Amino acid sequence: MSNGPTGKAALDKLVAYFLAFLGLSVLLGVVGAGLLLPATGALGLTARAGISSFETLPDEFEILPPSQQSVILADDDSVLARFYAEDRIIVPADQISDNMRHAIVAIEDRRFYQHHGVDGQGMIRAALSNVAKSSTQGASTLTQQLVKNTLIENGIQRGDQAAINQAKVQTVGRKLREANYALALEKKWSKDQILTRYLNIAPFGTSVYGVESASLHYFSTHAKDLTNAQAALLAGIVQSPYNYDPTRHPENAQNRRNVVAASMYKAGFIKKDEYESIVNTPVKDQLKITERTAGCAAAGNAAYFCQYVLADIMNNDAFGKTRGERRNLLMRGGLTIKSSLDRRMQNAAFTSITEQVPLGDPSNFKIALSAVEPRTGYIRAMAQNTQYGTPNETDKTRDFVSYNADNAHGGGLGRAPGSSFKTMTVGAWFMDNRSAYESAGGKFKWSRRDFQAHCPEASTDDWEVANAHGMSASATNIIRGTEQSINTTFAGMASKLGDLCKIRDFAMKVGAYDGQGNIPTFGPSAVIGANSVPPLYMARAYATLADNGKQCKLQSVLEVKDAQGKVLFTAKPECEQVIPEKVAKQVTLVLNKTNDSYRRYGYADIGRPAASKTGTTNNNTDGWLVGYTPQLSTAVWMGNSQGLVPMRDVNINGRWWREVFGADQPATAWARFMSIAMEGKPVEGFEQVSLGDRPKATPRKSKSSKKSKSKSKPAAPAPKPAPKP
Repeated sequence: MSNGPTGKAALDKLVAYFLAFLGLSVLLGVVGAGLLLPATGALGLTARAGISSFETLPDEFEILPPSQQSVILADDDSVLARFYAEDRIIVPADQISDNMRHAIVAIEDRRFYQHHGVDGQGMIRAALSNVAKSSTQGASTLTQQLVKNTLIENGIQRGDQAAINQAKVQTVGRKLREANYALALEKKWSKDQILTRYLNIAPFGTSVYGVESASLHYFSTHAKDLTNAQAALLAGIVQSPYNYDPTRHPENAQNRRNVVAASMYKAGFIKKDEYESIVNTPVKDQLKITERTAGCAAAGNAAYFCQYVLADIMNNDAFGKTRGERRNLLMRGGLTIKSSLDRRMQNAAFTSITEQVPLGDPSNFKIALSAVEPRTGYIRAMAQNTQYGTPNETDKTRDFVSYNADNAHGGGLGRAPGSSFKTMTVGAWFMDNRSAYESAGGKFKWSRRDFQAHCPEASTDDWEVANAHGMSASATNIIRGTEQSINTTFAGMASKLGDLCKIRDFAMKVGAYDGQGNIPTFGPSAVIGANSVPPLYMARAYATLADNGKQCKLQSVLEVKDAQGKVLFTAKPECEQVIPEKVAKQVTLVLNKTNDSYRRYGYADIGRPAASKTGTTNNNTDGWLVGYTPQLSTAVWMGNSQGLVPMRDVNINGRWWREVFGADQPATAWARFMSIAMEGKPVEGFEQVSLGDRPKATPRKSKSSKKSKSKSKPAAPAPKPAPKP
């Protein structure tokens, strides 16, 4: 942008060249003490060489957007976490206080609005002051400082150390280049643009960049609301960000602030009484520090969800061709990442699980919860009873490992889901066009010949199945077998299906596989949940049933905008019909009946229709409850993260437990969370569908047979339908 008439600008430029060279010569010792050379001498060979350097240098330089922080937001736009190489938030001119503008101009460039990028008078004045050891102002204008900071920032962004060094080296060539770029920049930009850019790029401490981040860090306020006293403190930092950092060197910062205040008073920006008030206020009384932690640790109880989002960004080529490009965009690109996290649900999830197993519970048992929206695949909550960080001997509450997620998102293979996996057998049963009223089971001992498998099968000998609570092996129909989680019923179902891999295939279709996306082998014990599945995948599998057989891709990111507000990515539900609608509805109806049976025993009651299934593995090493309404699917897992540690004869949360089942803490946490999560949402039921043909009535038998039959008693239902595979 041109400043003033062409003739005057040209004359100013020539004067600026000469004065810049003269000032630089004094500063660098080229001219003798006292400036004894006359002007004509200064314009001799050396001066002409300097001016020639100006003319041969380019008059523009590339201005890259400065690095700024990226943020991950919850669905209510609250900040979950920030990521940055430099803690900077870019703000427009109208979001910066005039007090800040006055302070920086007063101390760094008092002739900012008079010069054209290079202030020859200022250079000479600074040089003379340096000789007298009394300088309070540098020789570079704000425009020149902006040029230097921009060149350094460009070098950092490109990973060009040579460019960074060149921008910092104390040589005449570097100063001439800065001056030339500054003159060109003032032609292109207005003073307001230059000052705004400077305040956004300048360092205001050892790890704080830009006036907005500085205002938030030091004063917990925005740049638009800075007082004169606050502005004076910030303006003083830029000359030496480390030495004048008020948190590290408060005395230095206070002295420098007072110098700035004096300059503001001299320039007429503040009155004497305000100046005196500023210099008589201790710096420590000004500060209201807000620590700004980068990374997922700052996300608190949502840290593991944040880690999931981060992995989704790093694995998405929409944000760069390579992981390096994606990381650079995240750390420097000023992205705004709107996530799928429901803040209210997340808080409810964390509260619900830690009420059952608190952080740091001496038992060392862990509990985790994942919640997925069936119709979209959006992850709405993800919590566990650990703090995000590196575990150590003195603090075992910390862990970087997500107990909910898969390998690609900071988790592992998962844990054995126990009887909550029996839902897959129910699904395969209906896929085989069988009836829920058909009976199966009838024995504890099963031979190798009872099971066939066309897929990779785990080697097995004869299999002896046990039922929880001493239940008999009597054959039962599928509804009762599911309600009471009778292992022998499910062994019989698997045998009748004729191929174990029908169950595996159903599980793969709905996504109930391990953290690497597979079910490597499938033996008879897998029927009752011996294989590993992460909780998030169990929630997704049940969400597929809730949405009538449609499986939606799990998504944690809803929208991503760049620093200019351009939308880079928008999520859309990606759903596919993976099992027949009728089958999904049939499975749901069986699980709904199962949940109703739980409610009769006093647990898993959320005050509205739900479908659910408990799970407990051998020796009570894992406990689960997975269930859903049409609007939300949630899985809760409990166990020991270090291995298969039985939850028997243990003290958890101050209470002694002989045995822990899925119907205990997992069911309680699930019900508490789902009750809160469903508040305000319409009550939706499940469609009543046919579960198959009912068995035909048997012909009447003899009187003696009736008497004999009347003496037999049906097996008593278990007090809690938790399996013992």
